[in-house]
Amino acid sequence: MIAARAERGFESKQMNINDHIQLWDQAIVRVLDVRQNTLEQGKCLKKYTLPTSTFVYIVRGRGRLWLDGDVHFADRFYVLHGGKGACLEIEAETAIEYYLILYKAVLPQNCLYDFKLLMQSDNPFEKAYSYTPYDGLALLEFIQMMHRDWIQANKLDMLQVRGVFYQFVHRLFRQMLQSSEAISQNNLAEQVLRFLSDRYQEPKSIESLSLELNYSPQYLTRKFKEQTGFSPIEYVIKLRIEKAQFLLLTTDATLQEIALNVGYSDLFYFNRIFKKYAGIAPGKFRNKHLSDQGQGSNHTKKALKNSIVNQTSQNYIYNENEKHSQLIGEEDYTMNKGSKTVMMSTLWLCFAIMVSACSAATNTPRNASSGNPTGTEKTSDNQSANSSSTAAQLNETKIVSTHFGDVEIPIKPKRVASIDYLGTVIALGVEPIGSNNVLLNSPYLKGHLEGVEDVGDSIEKLLSMEPDIIITHTTKPEVYEKYSEIAPTVSIASNTFNSVHEELTYFGEVLGKEDEAAEWLKQYDLHTAEAKEKIAGLLPEGSTFSVFQEYDGQVFAFGPKSGRGGRNIYQMLGLAAPTAIPENILANTYSKISIEKLPEYAGDYIVLTTESSLEELKKDPIWGSLEAVREERIFLWNEERSWYRDPIALLAQTKELADWIVGLSKLK
Repeated sequence: MIAARAERGFESKQMNINDHIQLWDQAIVRVLDVRQNTLEQGKCLKKYTLPTSTFVYIVRGRGRLWLDGDVHFADRFYVLHGGKGACLEIEAETAIEYYLILYKAVLPQNCLYDFKLLMQSDNPFEKAYSYTPYDGLALLEFIQMMHRDWIQANKLDMLQVRGVFYQFVHRLFRQMLQSSEAISQNNLAEQVLRFLSDRYQEPKSIESLSLELNYSPQYLTRKFKEQTGFSPIEYVIKLRIEKAQFLLLTTDATLQEIALNVGYSDLFYFNRIFKKYAGIAPGKFRNKHLSDQGQGSNHTKKALKNSIVNQTSQNYIYNENEKHSQLIGEEDYTMNKGSKTVMMSTLWLCFAIMVSACSAATNTPRNASSGNPTGTEKTSDNQSANSSSTAAQLNETKIVSTHFGDVEIPIKPKRVASIDYLGTVIALGVEPIGSNNVLLNSPYLKGHLEGVEDVGDSIEKLLSMEPDIIITHTTKPEVYEKYSEIAPTVSIASNTFNSVHEELTYFGEVLGKEDEAAEWLKQYDLHTAEAKEKIAGLLPEGSTFSVFQEYDGQVFAFGPKSGRGGRNIYQMLGLAAPTAIPENILANTYSKISIEKLPEYAGDYIVLTTESSLEELKKDPIWGSLEAVREERIFLWNEERSWYRDPIALLAQTKELADWIVGLSKLK
């Protein structure tokens, strides 16, 4: 149990750098301010709310930074990024010089839906992350150029600031991609610092901590002290005593209660260690500062100002049942005293067993190891107090394989929240209780959405709907964890399935609708065969088709696993792509291509997602040069129709495309 808690303590806020680069490439970016600031030794920047997306760059000095309560140990050449509304605090251990680069970034209205959805799930401009660059001077040069041009305050220099800002972001991401400590993989000292700051009350040994990090205790202690000036034990003592000072001055708790709360079961040892650190016994410390406060002094505020414990990020709750062991000599690598190590280990083991037993009796397991995607049924004696289904139904469960491993779900879920895969769920005859706004706007699902609510981004609304199961394509662990706290969550990445058959079969097994899936696929095959038969013999032999989307001078190519007509053309109708299009482009859901490649990749027929008219395309020097455009062998539609690729949408789109091909043949 302790190990599981430690692992969570070292989790990084994951980000996919390649996804972020795509969004940076699409975004409209404005630099709003470039500031240079200095904090003297011992001074603090308190509770600064970032007014917009911000890069913080530490040029020189050393100290601690907090961003929304997460602590970062910062040395020279340290980058911290935060989103609008995040709370930034800085404590200068030595004099710190730093820059703030404030910017705003938005996606253009007509960009791909895929980018909009990616922005919703993993917004790089709001993401909190930190990084220590291996070439900090290169980044500093860009920042100094921006600051110099910014303070000139003329329009020409302001224009250059934007260009230099892009160079800064490019160099930063390039270093992240090349570095072995890429994004949010905190250095060793910072990992230990975060862990100790969160768990300084707990009886934890350096040996166990080093084992979890795969370092020797000696190496861990040496590296931590090199970067912080403290050994881990010294740092924990400081955290405990400063927390005790805070409680002494802000509560009426007894000394025994405070000692237990900060991790000392022995009151006499607490008194001794407190006096060694603060130079005064805890009782006298309280009396002295309360007396000073009564006389109008601000000593209390001063005493708390430079605390290592970030008061804004800690919730102090006293629990009289807490039992914490105490620290001993500074040269000892254990945080437990004498023979109490065995006793505390035994207590922790008993506690872990008790919690595990309670958890097993009240919670439905969510994840297990990877298994068979077809699902293996099993019976569970557990009952869920929060589910609206009957007890008998809830006791019948099965295991299905998902993006996050095996998940135990009801055999016959009744209340299905289809955050994604809405059309697939409806095709199986299920009436979902909720979905997202984009899918609810599908023109292909009209008449099928009665009673389906828009969940939006509200976890609270989703919780109030009391689903039996949640279906999503998220690959973000933090989002999945929120969903799985509400109900068993089946998460399957959007590009997992190679065909409609795979998709319907999988969700038929998930939802207990195997017969409905088989029947729907039978009808699907019949309609697909009819569409293929309708166009048979109408196209010249060897005809090729290209599937594109264009906007703002950019072009994207789509393959057989994609929407925009890719799956319809290549998979359902069995038509061929030009041989000039590389296999890796067709293998991807979509790929951005150079517009200069358009004449090479253009087929005899083109299916194009665009907001432009045929007349506008003909006037364009590149599009207008294509034979398919000149001869009007081009199918135009907008993203509101082409984006959807659920089974219901695919059938309707395939019929529409087949009718287009038939119509072209009649014009000959």
